[in-house]
Order: sequence, then C-alpha cells, then structure tokens
Amino acid sequence: MKIVDIISHFKDGLNKSRKNLADKFELLFHYSTNKSDFLERLEELLILSDVGVLATSEIINKFSQLNFKEYKENNFISFKKKLKDILIDILNSNTLKFNVNKDRLNIIMIVGVNGSGKTSIAGKIAYSLKKESNNILLVPADTFRAAGIQQLKILADQAGVEMINAKEGADPASVVYDGISAAQARKKNIIIIDTAGRLHTKINLMNELEKIKRVIQNEAQEYSLEILQVIDATMGQNAIFQAKSFNKSLGVTGIVLTKMDGTAKGGIVIAIKKELNISVKLISLGEKLNNLYDFEANKFVEALLD
Repeated sequence: MKIVDIISHFKDGLNKSRKNLADKFELLFHYSTNKSDFLERLEELLILSDVGVLATSEIINKFSQLNFKEYKENNFISFKKKLKDILIDILNSNTLKFNVNKDRLNIIMIVGVNGSGKTSIAGKIAYSLKKESNNILLVPADTFRAAGIQQLKILADQAGVEMINAKEGADPASVVYDGISAAQARKKNIIIIDTAGRLHTKINLMNELEKIKRVIQNEAQEYSLEILQVIDATMGQNAIFQAKSFNKSLGVTGIVLTKMDGTAKGGIVIAIKKELNISVKLISLGEKLNNLYDFEANKFVEALLD
C-alpha cells in the first residue's frame, strides 16, 4: 500500500497516546533527582501506557546502563533519542510487510472479536488495493451477525469491488468455498474474507475459523494466505490475550490495529510485537475508507514521541 503523508496522520491519530507517554517522559527526565528514581517512575509510566512487561523490562535494562547524570547535564533530546532507538529496534525485529504477490491468488482472511472493526477493515483494504489496480473479490463469511452481509456490501460498493452473494445464516466455510471458486473463475487476484468474531474464548468460533482455513488450503490453487487479526487498540492488555488465542488456532501472520485515534495507550503496539512477535502490518486512524496505512516503525515512534 502507498504511504501518503503518513507522519501527519500518525501524529493526529496518536495525539492522546503522545500526551500520555511523551509528555510524561519529559517530565520524568526533568524532575527525577537520580537514576533510581527515574527508572522506577519510567517503569510505572511504560506499564500504564500498555507497553507490556517484556518490552518494559528491556527498556528499563537499557536505560539502567546509561550515565543518567551525564544526560541530565546534556539535554533531553539526546536522551529521548535513546528511547526512540530502543522502540524502533523492538518493532523492527523480524518485521514482514503487507505485500501482494502479483503472480498468484492472494487470500486475505480477516479475523478478530466482535466490535474490533473487522468488516470496516475489509472494506478499507479492498479500497486501498483497488487503487493499485488489483482485481478484488469480497467474501462475507460473517453470516450470523445481523446486517453483517449488508454492511460489507455497502463497503464493496463504496470501494468499487465485487462481493459474492451469501444468505444470512449460511455455513461460513461453504461461502468461502464459493468465493474461491468464483475468484478463480473470474481471474481475481485478491480475495478478502470477512469472518465472524464472537468471543475468542468460544471454542465453536475457533473451530469455524479453522474449518475456513482448511477450505482455503484444500480448494485454492497457486495462492498465498495472509491471516490478519484486527485488534481494537482501546482494549489494552486484553488485546494480547485475544492475539494469543487466535494465533494458537490459526497462525496469525499480521495485526491490523484499529481505533488508535481513540486511545491514550498506543504502547500496545510495542507489547504485541515484543510478547507475540507478530508484526503490526496496518493501522487504522479514522472512519473513512482511506484512513488505513502501512505500519512503519520509525514513523510510528516519531509520531508517538515527538
């Protein structure tokens, strides 16, 4: 996907998170009297910002090796750069970008719990990839949610892409089977599958999603599969538990973060990467179809701290 003026969008969307983390980080630096006091307060700030235990431990360990007195006598800007470098290193480790393989059928399976914004993300991805001259088919496999099919159809029309027909209450795996057949017959190069999202603790949901994945593996020819989990950033640490559950059952290949503009806990991006080693590939910062962006660690960290 193309990145257009992403820094300004990130900065606008991360405004609450930046005030919660960056501004308080600067206060800690200026008002801490010694390294021990600073590290203790920094640890508390990072935890409250949902950076997570593992990432917080790594950050504290690296800051404990610095000469705090020397930095106090220097300036805050150089000190903040240390935090930036640490966060970028965490976020860039083993990162895989969201890419479309032009030589085969690309299947994108959207998963996540209800309310995370899966259907909207399906529409946004379709809209973005359509602009790059891809031939896309949307598949409404969330057949049990009231008005789910209708919502996806509206988004398909807005994005200017096709969607296969499905009846409310139909078997989701059968809908996916029909979608794959239709895509291969119509020479589509991208299928985007919107799935159900009842609570991740419900075993029936995971069984259903695993069945869909088996249908893809059995029926698709010359394909690549991207399983994107949509996570509501306002969920904080609950997002970690959700991601663990979906990843265990399906093998999640990437995270899409939604509602980042509505939370002060943008540190969840760092926690997810450090604790699960799943790349955050896309980030949604707004309601419109064009408010979806490739995730870039350096630009994210710059927007979060500056």
